[in-house]
Amino acid sequence: MRVALSILLSLCLLGTAQAEQKQRFGNYDVHYSIVNTTFLKPDVAKAYGITRGDDRFILNISVRELQADGSDVARKSEVSGTVFNLIHRKSLDFQEIDERDAIYYIAQFTADNKEMLDFTLSIKPDSSARSYKLQFNKKLYTGK
Repeated sequence: MRVALSILLSLCLLGTAQAEQKQRFGNYDVHYSIVNTTFLKPDVAKAYGITRGDDRFILNISVRELQADGSDVARKSEVSGTVFNLIHRKSLDFQEIDERDAIYYIAQFTADNKEMLDFTLSIKPDSSARSYKLQFNKKLYTGK
């Protein structure tokens, strides 16, 4: 299972190396990226209950806390949010993947080819007294 997780995460990072983005909130860096599920191998997707398809995507979130010595550490967080396409707003259901040194929150959603989606997320690191609001939009391509 650990090997499958490593494959999943490396595929997410490889598939989105250019698309990964980061936003800083105080001492926290929130990394976020979106990958089409067809980039995942079928056995990896199955292991994590991810449905593959041209119109299916994964939003990947990770939270890192900056330390005084310049390093950073993964932080468990409460992550919730919605995706909006000008007509429909849908809640995102995040699944936590904890690998000790790396903690990821992934949510599955669907999109049409060339669809512009708006994302609004609430992120509350366990070590923080407050929540942070992350908003961004992304035009997605299904390959069809």
